[in-house]
Amino acid sequence: MKHLVFAGLAAVLMSGAAWAADTPAAKPLDRSIQVYRKADMQEWNREKAGGGKGALLGRFAYTRHQTGRQDGFKEIGWLTLPKGASIGLHGHTDNEDTYIIISGKGVFTDGSGKETKVGAGDVTIARPGQSHALRNAGNEPLVFLNLIANPESLAK
Repeated sequence: MKHLVFAGLAAVLMSGAAWAADTPAAKPLDRSIQVYRKADMQEWNREKAGGGKGALLGRFAYTRHQTGRQDGFKEIGWLTLPKGASIGLHGHTDNEDTYIIISGKGVFTDGSGKETKVGAGDVTIARPGQSHALRNAGNEPLVFLNLIANPESLAK
């Protein structure tokens, strides 16, 4: 029984439990919408995302709580890490997580612990089986687009 509980807990942690806290109300995704105005996006802010520090501020076109198996993109959002904030190291089992840095300066950490400085125009990705983290290393907010995709649904 202990092994079953441990396996279940590990699966939850590896599948993105970093985002489980303070989940927004999931209204059904309207797939007829093709333009999402930033002003109309849903707010979803989290503290200590992925075991990181401080607040992660988010505005989302839609979240993973609104999508299904047929959707290639599971989540699209504008995220901001204020000065000193970070997203902790977390893994992805069945999706890809991409950060497109818009402004600010940060440090991206991969699953092996390698740190890479990132700034405006840089793109990071964690593929299935990989881990990543991001921290604001500057004096200004670190602003980035977050795209979570399910590669299996895109292959069909």
